[in-house]
Amino acid sequence: MLPALPSWLVYPLLFVGFFISFFFIILIFKKEREILPTKDFPEVSFVIPARNVENCITRCVESIIRQDYKGKINIVVVNDASKDQTPEIVRALIKKYNSKLREIILINREKTLDHKAYVVNDGIKYVMKNLKTEFVAPVDADTFITKNILKNAIGAFEKDELIMAVIAPLIPLQKNFLLRLQYVEYVMSSLFRELLGRAEALCATPAFTIFKTRFFKEAGLYNEHTWTEDFDMALRVKSHFYKIVYLRDKVYFIAPEKIGKLRTERVRWGHGTVQALFKDYPYMLSPKYGAVGTFFLPITVVLGLGLLMLSLLLLIYAIIYALLYTARSWVIGWRPVLDFKISLFDLSIAASDPRFILGFFAVLISILFFVVARRYGKEKIRFIDYLVFFIPYIWFLAYTQLEGFIKYVFNLKMQWGHMHIDPNKKKK
Repeated sequence: MLPALPSWLVYPLLFVGFFISFFFIILIFKKEREILPTKDFPEVSFVIPARNVENCITRCVESIIRQDYKGKINIVVVNDASKDQTPEIVRALIKKYNSKLREIILINREKTLDHKAYVVNDGIKYVMKNLKTEFVAPVDADTFITKNILKNAIGAFEKDELIMAVIAPLIPLQKNFLLRLQYVEYVMSSLFRELLGRAEALCATPAFTIFKTRFFKEAGLYNEHTWTEDFDMALRVKSHFYKIVYLRDKVYFIAPEKIGKLRTERVRWGHGTVQALFKDYPYMLSPKYGAVGTFFLPITVVLGLGLLMLSLLLLIYAIIYALLYTARSWVIGWRPVLDFKISLFDLSIAASDPRFILGFFAVLISILFFVVARRYGKEKIRFIDYLVFFIPYIWFLAYTQLEGFIKYVFNLKMQWGHMHIDPNKKKK
């Protein structure tokens, strides 16, 4: 028979959870950064890595073309040996939209290396060599930006010379129940990224990010030997003591519609996060790097994700213990008796349990973040979707983090969606 789960294991989990929560609650009351749209409209280049994206490349390119922006916009589409109609569609878009202020450029790669970083880097190299614009914005082909985002992003750069990257909230398009859960996840994460930005602890450069082009000359291109090149680049920005700013303008994208693809994506993220922290950037766990080194990385990422995985293991242990205890009791003759008579004394005893009290406050804090996220994001979230997100979906995320961690530790085979690669294999 397994020993019962000791209570002393539960309290540290709750303590860390409350500590992180109270930090974010304090940031809710911190004054927001004021961002005004630019009035200068410098030339900007977008880089779109494109492989077999015939179903979404038009919408992506047109969302850039239709920006409320008076300056010139270049759109460099890097076709990564697509087998569908992607290059033909881009050529048609060139004929339709190319003008004095909007120019689409198609670059064809004859052979794919099955890794987005190589493709994005080819586009950035082209921008630095031929276009030489002050700003460059990598954007995924399944991502669609809102019309005011560019002028507001450039305006954000004008606030501080140390700002090297500008990002925006990512909102998945909703089609089924799994996408609705991801919608809740991204709306909640958008709030926490907004709050981290107020503490200068924002460390993310996701599917749409605008950089100062000189940063790639100074710090190098995307890491081609990691599973999370976006997180790696964000850490590189912060390691050079630059800032990342968060806009309110939204970016919409197509998220995985099936649980298998979502699992593959999140396992990759978990693997890449561990690699970045303990192999590529362990030195950033230091007060030298401000709130990133003292709170975001050690507390939110290392402790937060670590305890999330530990909580999953404890939950599994508790379920196994309960099943074995029930089976043992059943063998010796115990049978369940349904008795719904609950006295006031029984309720008072249950309510005085510290675990119950702490759990109750944890639920209240979660509801607080839910309400604030809806208000900040101006998004409609169904409460039933949030409940499903808060209970089973969060354990699914914990499992993918744990799987990614295990695969990193034991150097197990990874996959990138339908693309199987070795991220440590050098480009020939």
